[in-house]
Amino acid sequence: MISRRAALLPAIAVAFLSISSGSIKAAEADRVDARFEIFGFAGLHVLTNRTTVDETADRYTISMDLDTRGLASVFVDLTSHSEVHGRLGRDASYPDAYRADVRRNGADRHYGLDYRRDGAVINASAPPSLERPLLVAVEQTRGTVDQLTAYFILERQLADRGTCALVVPVFDGSALYNLHFADVEREMLSADEYQNFAGPTQICEVACEDNRPIGTTTRTLTGGARSGMPA
Repeated sequence: MISRRAALLPAIAVAFLSISSGSIKAAEADRVDARFEIFGFAGLHVLTNRTTVDETADRYTISMDLDTRGLASVFVDLTSHSEVHGRLGRDASYPDAYRADVRRNGADRHYGLDYRRDGAVINASAPPSLERPLLVAVEQTRGTVDQLTAYFILERQLADRGTCALVVPVFDGSALYNLHFADVEREMLSADEYQNFAGPTQICEVACEDNRPIGTTTRTLTGGARSGMPA
């Protein structure tokens, strides 16, 4: 069974792997504002995703808002705001601070992560409930990034190398896991009534692997994600 937090990853994948699509209008050369409406079985409106990415020569800021829609809200009433800012290296992205506020079926959770230059991660999240204690050692989180930065790293790699092949260790304040990205196939898109991008794209598969001392469990997220940038 996919965890509550991991269940949001397909929506995040859609946002980041499509962030440079020609259908998205950038307000400035270094800023992209995107809105994605996600539909499920039989055209059911499931989720709205609003994402903003600001990037300069050496800094980046990402914010994301998720809201369940329509009948989906009857089963999972979710609103989420998350944001991260960090530094850009030649071949890497280094988060400085990550914050997220999640309201799920009337329950509020607050997540906070601060990153040190030596790779240490300070968990400033609200204490977990006694029913679901957080069993993650400090050393296990060293060198991890937040989930927004994980997909940003993938986006930059796609733009530079045209491949999805990547493994990123993630700690989001409540769960520790590895995101495995793999190439599926290349596809030539044509502009249509839904998007204006035309050109080659790379379809990626995303798998979530629990990273805990007791062992690992791999969960392949439903479906693939298509990059919206030239391959």
